[in-house]
Amino acid sequence: MKQIVSIIILFIVVHSAFGQLVQRNENETAVKFAERLKPKNTILTHQVIEAKWNEKPVIIAFYKQSYQLPREKDPDQQVYQKITGAVYIQTEKSSYKKTSFGTIDTEGGEPNIETIFFANADKDKTKELIVIASWTQQHNDVSGTLYGTYVFDYDLASAKSDWTFLEKISKQLDGGCECSWGDGTSKKAKYKKASEVKAALIKLGFK
Repeated sequence: MKQIVSIIILFIVVHSAFGQLVQRNENETAVKFAERLKPKNTILTHQVIEAKWNEKPVIIAFYKQSYQLPREKDPDQQVYQKITGAVYIQTEKSSYKKTSFGTIDTEGGEPNIETIFFANADKDKTKELIVIASWTQQHNDVSGTLYGTYVFDYDLASAKSDWTFLEKISKQLDGGCECSWGDGTSKKAKYKKASEVKAALIKLGFK
């Protein structure tokens, strides 16, 4: 009996640690579903996306949160913004596994989501989740828009709740600043659209 209880407890602990199952109400829209499940002190940002990934229906949502750094690190107590992402992977008709990916933080301006899509960015056949973010830059010496590309990987065979950030390929696809400087110089961003990132991935040998 003790052994059975121990197994049940272990199952509950592992299940809680590696992915929460959530229910979608009957006739509930994807937006209302994502809104109902939003983390505390966040708001929905960008559009909620319903799509298929690896033949599985998913709902993708972005949540924005305001925060402040400790006073010793920021005496002025500025308010910053960060965005976290969630992918709800359907496991049964109305049951979804909640998974999360990365934090897109303030970078000289508050983060915005430009686009999100799936594309192959590693050696396996499963497509990765790719997010292009932007930050408005308005400072004494520079103005324009900064673009960044985030590539996330997830293994459906695992029980993890978090997507893995692929730092190396993300840096290769970094858009950079489409900005003008006070000395009269200017620069175009290298990647700011899904089509540009997809073309770059094909050149790198990913199809």
